Amino acid sequence: MKQTWATTSVQTLPTPAVRFEPVLDLATGDALGMAAELPFCFEDGPSFGPAAARRSESNSAKWVADRIGEISSVAHEFRHDHRPIIVPSPVAALANPDTALACDARVRRSVFCQQEFCIEFTDTAFAGDPADCTSRVAHFRRHGFRVSVDMRKSWQTPLAEGMRLLIDTLRVDARNLDCDLLMETCETAAGAGILVIAENANWRDADELGRLGISAGTRLRTDA
Repeated sequence: MKQTWATTSVQTLPTPAVRFEPVLDLATGDALGMAAELPFCFEDGPSFGPAAARRSESNSAKWVADRIGEISSVAHEFRHDHRPIIVPSPVAALANPDTALACDARVRRSVFCQQEFCIEFTDTAFAGDPADCTSRVAHFRRHGFRVSVDMRKSWQTPLAEGMRLLIDTLRVDARNLDCDLLMETCETAAGAGILVIAENANWRDADELGRLGISAGTRLRTDA
């Protein structure tokens, strides 16, 4: 008699294209939000050959709006509930006058609201005229979005006084905090009420980081 074995298939959830890193309070360990990690950037991708189809959008406003749509879907499906969500965005999107409106329209088609997203630009995006940069950031704020500055790789652009009132978060890499300019920027930002987030920091350094105005972290390291 031939023996047969019953088999069962195990269904697994697909790996999302977007990942999230929690932003944690260095004093309490409480979650203060999340930072979205995207599989590629607007500037990425080859410019020739069949693989060039990977980057079909040439419009930075549409690119950011589409990423907000993806982030909304993943966060809702996998029940990632911490807010706000930091959304890395290309420099070109800050200069594009349509970005805030495109993002606003996309959020309105989701279960989220504008205040739950923090649109992030690298500090190089603010290297132009301070008044013009402040006006562009204010445009995002009028649509209800928060704005973040990424200084993890570059921190040469000072935050204009008017800009400090409009920025919600500032991200730095703890491994670069031996730079006097970056330390001064952290202190200035914290004094203006901006949440300063350190990546790759050690939990044991929370007190020292606090003296620099850094009160939150991502990718935090525990003592060995």
